[in-house]
Amino acid sequence: MKLVNCKYDILAFIAGAHSCGVAYFKKGELIVVLEEERLVRIKPFKDFEKNIERYPIASITCLINDYGVDLDKIDFFTSFLKYEDTFFLSDYFDFTIPQQKFLKFDHHEAHAATSYYLSGFQEPALCFCADASGGNGYNSKTYIGENGQLRYVEGITNNRMSLGHFYAALTEILGFKRLKDEGKVVGLSSHGKLWEQLYHKWNNVLRIEGTKTNLDGHHIESGGIYQQMYGVIFQEFGSKYWKSDECLSDMAFTGQYIFEQKVIELLNNMHNKYPNIHNLALSGGIFANVKLNKRINELDWVKEVFVAPPMGDEGLALGCGLLALKRFNPELKPFKMDMYLGNEYSEQQISDAAGAILPEWTFYPLEENWEWITELLLQKKIIGLYQGRSEHGPRALGNRSIICDCTDPDTYKRLNDRLHRNDFMPFAPAVIEEDAERIFEVTKSKYTANFMTLLYDTKPEFKESIPTIVHPIDKTARIQIVRPESNGLFHKILSNYKAKTGIGCLVNTSFNVHNEPIVEYPENAFAHLNSGIIDYLITPKGIWEKK
Repeated sequence: MKLVNCKYDILAFIAGAHSCGVAYFKKGELIVVLEEERLVRIKPFKDFEKNIERYPIASITCLINDYGVDLDKIDFFTSFLKYEDTFFLSDYFDFTIPQQKFLKFDHHEAHAATSYYLSGFQEPALCFCADASGGNGYNSKTYIGENGQLRYVEGITNNRMSLGHFYAALTEILGFKRLKDEGKVVGLSSHGKLWEQLYHKWNNVLRIEGTKTNLDGHHIESGGIYQQMYGVIFQEFGSKYWKSDECLSDMAFTGQYIFEQKVIELLNNMHNKYPNIHNLALSGGIFANVKLNKRINELDWVKEVFVAPPMGDEGLALGCGLLALKRFNPELKPFKMDMYLGNEYSEQQISDAAGAILPEWTFYPLEENWEWITELLLQKKIIGLYQGRSEHGPRALGNRSIICDCTDPDTYKRLNDRLHRNDFMPFAPAVIEEDAERIFEVTKSKYTANFMTLLYDTKPEFKESIPTIVHPIDKTARIQIVRPESNGLFHKILSNYKAKTGIGCLVNTSFNVHNEPIVEYPENAFAHLNSGIIDYLITPKGIWEKK
């Protein structure tokens, strides 16, 4: 996508303890964004015991081999890393970035750039980014975006409580991996109820003081929040923690409830400080929390919310690249775009992968079999979609997706079993644009609903008819609105399904089994077909069935 006219080629990259990847801009055009996890097939997480640093070696190799990038001819390199942290390039590529070609940007400013410039906001926006810690002495920062400019206004330093670490502590206490499994806690929380004794204890751990959090002198990775929250559970409630699933879900509900309250209080205080701004651009790891995002979207003073689709650290390469582009091109202003920014594989590569993975198969041309796809969905078949460029960010949006019928309650367990998922993690719907407001309460932030980053309530008349994609307890759904101009193939599948059923909605979940990255190579997709994870695979030219 051509963003601005620019005479420079820019390579942005990130590395560190979990996410890493690259974004490549050629003369003002965004060529590709790559996430290392997809290429090396290892899901990112922070290993607190080994403290491994991860580098975008496969991503840069892909740029060199598949996009013809010559590192010597890149005009500028950019990252939130320090210059000395770029020396890994000499170990793997026999290349050292000339210091005059290196642009360093702030971690949270890169987050803010991703949410602001992708938002399309032409009116002023409050850009709030928060995570566990940015490695820059801050755990959150706030900017005002106006007329294409980002202006820093305030932040929360690491000597104060971190919103991200509060939720990471909750995740770990529930038995999951912090900075990795927070999404499981969001799903589990809807199955619980308020644990009042715990609420009164945990509510004092994290407090909001104006537009800051309370002071906390601990070391950011291992201190106060964890010690206090663990202390309440093990010292004051003892073995009750271990007694039942109900206890765990109540704990998740209570922690989620406190977390939402604190973020809402903080944002309301910000609104009091900047009362004329009614658009919010949100980024940072805490905004992967779709229940929180729903609460924010429902605030009376909020006109529109935009949550960066790559809201976590995976979006920082794109953010740094946008900041570099802005430095050289002052005319850059917020724009709207789709998130299909990754690699695309040719039909020949897809066919070669089928031959390498499947013992025998049958191929059906797509143009002759559109109605058959609808019949397969009505037969409750589970279908993989593998087409075009991969999505950037944690959500599959129809190019690397698994789809199926949404009307049968049994599909929920069957799909969970196939994907080895937890049964408290709800599936999400893809819905054609004309049905979005008919089925769901989409009253604002409709652009954001293209990217599965917000929950919406389901209208009463549909709550029971689409059980696979509506949360069984609170009846919410994390929707993706599909438009013909953004994804023609997926839109046609949905439209044909609506013609038969009256509902332009299907399950859309990411094309991967639990704890694996979303599929990248055609071989990954065919391996899922070969192993029976999916029943059929749709590619741009046709439908594949294993014999």
